[in-house]
Amino acid sequence: MGIGMQQSSISRRSVGYLIAVVQAVFYSTMSTFGKLLYEVGLTSAHVMIVRFLATTVLLALFMLVFKRERFLSRNKSVYLQMVFFFLSAWFYFLTAQHLTAGLTTVIFYLFPAVVALINALFFRERLSALTVVALVLCIGGILVVSGEFTPGEHALDPLGILFGFLSCLSFAVYTVLIQQAGTPENSYTSTFTISVGCLVLSLIVFAPQVGGLVELSTPYVWGVGAAMALLNTILPIILYIVAIKRIGGTEASLISIAETPFSLLFAYALLGEVLTVWQAVGTIMIVAGIVLVTAEPLVKARGA
Repeated sequence: MGIGMQQSSISRRSVGYLIAVVQAVFYSTMSTFGKLLYEVGLTSAHVMIVRFLATTVLLALFMLVFKRERFLSRNKSVYLQMVFFFLSAWFYFLTAQHLTAGLTTVIFYLFPAVVALINALFFRERLSALTVVALVLCIGGILVVSGEFTPGEHALDPLGILFGFLSCLSFAVYTVLIQQAGTPENSYTSTFTISVGCLVLSLIVFAPQVGGLVELSTPYVWGVGAAMALLNTILPIILYIVAIKRIGGTEASLISIAETPFSLLFAYALLGEVLTVWQAVGTIMIVAGIVLVTAEPLVKARGA
């Protein structure tokens, strides 16, 4: 490979890493927004409907004004992605009802390890030594942050842990499906298809609770819903798809663990949740793992 092509590849991957981090920062506010809606009486079902209705409306308006792309995908894989994204979101909000916003994020972000395992077992993706070390650091950091193995910390709600694992597993499958999609799809079309599909599923699955949502609807509720639509759905999905296409599912998902420390900080700043010394230690481990995996291309380039 020529020097120019090698530099171009490094640049492409560097941009991919940056995009993955940015989407993680956006996504990290979701559990906090969910908690804000729970405080005014909404259930996880209500939050799902609010999130995807606001997303569908905002993205439709944006695409009508600025993007001349088709709204619904013709790629069957996108509809399968939508099902797993819906399951992941549903279990995520159920987790947030049983655990703190910070711990909800912590358990969810075990999904990069699941992505790496699926890719290694089923698609023969080789894991470099740096990626393995980064995974160990990140997962170790997540366990430390959870407080489960810290003396004096209360045990986590088993039902919350179960919901968190199911959310994690569903999002890992969603990530692998994007990576393995045969025909590239416009990211706006994919995002709108996923959003409107999740809205339809929410209205079907949670139909008995729609009346309750109407009664609880206020400008505040829909303002938070609009924030969730923009910061937790539209921008993260678009950026995550772009990042996966540039650097692959394993590394994109691993870098997304950057959401964990940001989520803890947002929960601390906005909800008053406690930020312990052990959570700070776990956060440092997570950041160290992310630095390792993002530095890998530079290490390879210098060794070439």
